[in-house]
Order: sequence, then C-alpha cells, then structure tokens
Amino acid sequence: MRLRFEHWEALRVLAAAEPVGHGWAGPACGISAAVFRGLAGQGLCEMAGRELLPTLGFGRHIGWAARLTTDGHDALIYETSRKATASRDLEPPADPALRLLAVPPADMAVLRRYLSVASQLRHPPAEGLEEAVTSARQGRSGRYEMWLTPAQAASVARAFFLEGVGGAIAAANRLGREYGIVYPSG
Repeated sequence: MRLRFEHWEALRVLAAAEPVGHGWAGPACGISAAVFRGLAGQGLCEMAGRELLPTLGFGRHIGWAARLTTDGHDALIYETSRKATASRDLEPPADPALRLLAVPPADMAVLRRYLSVASQLRHPPAEGLEEAVTSARQGRSGRYEMWLTPAQAASVARAFFLEGVGGAIAAANRLGREYGIVYPSG
C-alpha cells in the first residue's frame, strides 16, 4: 500500500512520541484511529491492547493508542532519504575534469549488474564508480544523471561493451553517439 500524506504524518507523530516517555500516542494527537489501524495493518505501527491502555497514563477513557514499529521507523528514515535525493539539485562539481552523463533506466540496470560482478573481473571498474552510480538521481528527462571522472566514464563504456558482447548493443551505441565515449577506444 502506498502511504498517503496522513499516514506519513501519523508516522511522524509516533516518531516524535518515541523519545518522550513510553512512545505511545493516543487520540490527543489529533489523528484518527483509522489511520493508525491502517498503518498497523502494514506492520508500521502497533495498536495497544485493552489491557495496556489504562497503564499508559492517558486517562481513564482512552479508546486506542499506537506505537511505532521497527518497520515504521525504517520507512520514515527511508522516505526522508528518498525525498532528500529527489529534491537535491545536481550541481556542477568544482572539478572541471568531471563530466555529466545521463543514462536511461535500462542502462543503469546494466551498470548495476556490472558493479555486482566487479570483484570477479580482471579489469575492475574505476575507483568511485559504484558511489557515482549509487548516488545518481533521476532527472526530469527520466534519465539517471551522474558526474564522472574520465576513468569512470571509460568504465561505463566498458560495462556497456561487455553487455554488447552478450548481444545488447544499444547502451554502448547510445554512449558513443551521445558522448563520444567508446570501448575499446580507438
């Protein structure tokens, strides 16, 4: 289930309750029990049982209370990371030797596959390529954008070359056509 705004808000309320006291939130938080029950159904929070409710110190007539689960906490952390990555601008780096490459999602899959076998290759990827691929962000065009050193760009060309050896030459052709980067060079 994709969470809506009110679900994320409820998770943030529960996260704020964690460091203060017992970590439970009740009706006074201003969010309906139905929202928390939906989160509990996803395993993102837990609802207090009837026997626990009176011991939480909310008062005698509290009808429900919810607490963040480990998955709920991690979902909040992950979502914050996703938003930070999506909202950051890809600024040109101070190093003029770096060049911007923008590759379609299918080509990023090739790069990830290449990096997954890096330890087995006799000619490993250039230093820092894995970090560049991991931190690449999808731009408005739908392509993944990353700043690469000349050695990293050559490793990308080699990854696409290896993919082409298996029969899929589109990535290598696109890189050569759009950026003039080919492997083997010359």
